[in-house]
Amino acid sequence: MKRLRITVGNKSYDVTVEDLSDADTYHAPMQPAPVQPVGSAPAPAIARESAAKPPQPSVSGAVTSPMAGAIRAILVKPGDAVKRGQGMAILEAMKMENQITAPVDGTVKSIDVAVGDSVAEGQTLVVLE
Repeated sequence: MKRLRITVGNKSYDVTVEDLSDADTYHAPMQPAPVQPVGSAPAPAIARESAAKPPQPSVSGAVTSPMAGAIRAILVKPGDAVKRGQGMAILEAMKMENQITAPVDGTVKSIDVAVGDSVAEGQTLVVLE
């Protein structure tokens, strides 16, 4: 053990530091004992529901929102040809702007949201054909 003085700004602190560089001073944490289940009760309904997949788009070619947020910009219009990776919309979530890109080459069939709309995770934003 070493006693050290650390100064942060104009304030000094006296601290005690353990030197872990020597192999014999380190003690590995104990492993917890294995636990045997008492009974096999079914999982609560909430746990089963949370394991469910996010909602799937009902339209083939639908590009969905990866998370809840607000639409800040629409970068395409119906009839536009898009390439895989091309930006189609800007989604703001958790104070970050996320570009929603085309997953495949195609043509924009419809845009199902408008600037300012709040969207849920899995909601269809754009439909490609």
